[in-house]
Amino acid sequence: MLRSIAGTPRVLLILTLLLAACSNDARPKDGGRSFRLGLIPGAQEFVDFVMERHGILDQFGLKAEKVKSLSPANLHLMLAERKVDIGFGGFTTMATARTEGKDITVIYGVFSPVNMVFVPKDSSIRSLTDLKGKKLGVFGGPGSTTFAFLAVLARNWYGIDLFHDSELVTAPGPALIELLGKGDLDAALLGTTESIQMFAQQRYRVLVDLSAEYKAHQGGRAPAHVTVATNEEFAKSRPDVVRDYLKAYKTTLEYIRAHREVWDEFAKSIHMDNPEQRALLEEKMGPNLVENWDADQIAVQKDYLKLVHDIIGESVLKVIPEDLIRDEYIP
Repeated sequence: MLRSIAGTPRVLLILTLLLAACSNDARPKDGGRSFRLGLIPGAQEFVDFVMERHGILDQFGLKAEKVKSLSPANLHLMLAERKVDIGFGGFTTMATARTEGKDITVIYGVFSPVNMVFVPKDSSIRSLTDLKGKKLGVFGGPGSTTFAFLAVLARNWYGIDLFHDSELVTAPGPALIELLGKGDLDAALLGTTESIQMFAQQRYRVLVDLSAEYKAHQGGRAPAHVTVATNEEFAKSRPDVVRDYLKAYKTTLEYIRAHREVWDEFAKSIHMDNPEQRALLEEKMGPNLVENWDADQIAVQKDYLKLVHDIIGESVLKVIPEDLIRDEYIP
């Protein structure tokens, strides 16, 4: 009975239409407004944390499928290989990827460094010049964007090539803190969270605050070392998503300025319970958030890339890429 019914052309046509309808129902109902967002846990997540917690991305009809990586290098590779559509990437690393033929573009700045270099309180090291021949711990390794920023400062204003004149030791921030305490390191460049914690605890002496040092020599704004990046293929095919994501991003920055309690909310989420450390998180990180991706900020970014190329180009950036920095998606 069933075989004879199923064998008729009319029933076959009905079954075909039903299958097509089911297939259509399985498609995303967001109108293609979802995208893959690459993140690194920690301080870089701050703006995204506020955006999600307070439903700001929803206001613009977007849905982020979050891809998190504990390693900046892995996230940078995912950006370069289009495994994520939009992500937070190191500025100089994005520039290097562009020179290697990847269609990476930088469309906004996240923040300038909140990182610091620490030495023991009784250390004889008084400036970056004194790091010659010393053991320097680096939380992200010599290939990291933050170390490149430090290397530019050291070479341009203190005459020391950290790539060759210091012994570099790569390890996670907590390990570097302990190595410094044991005397196994002479100095350590720490991540954002560890820098704030050590500054608050006053366990070690600050040798240099990266953004403050840059501003002291250059004046005005510091460049964003963490940036929002995408790839040209995604941006050209979904310019509405890229543009609306940046609208949501800017709206989130405005929300942060108007609602200071978000700093405590974020501090709690990363288990920063000490009140002094929480206050320092806002004090140190707040002024370094990039508010505008305008002509002035883009000029700062380009000037910084030229410094990187001219000063440590052989180690980091041999060629300044064309069309890396974009502003056509700014709302």
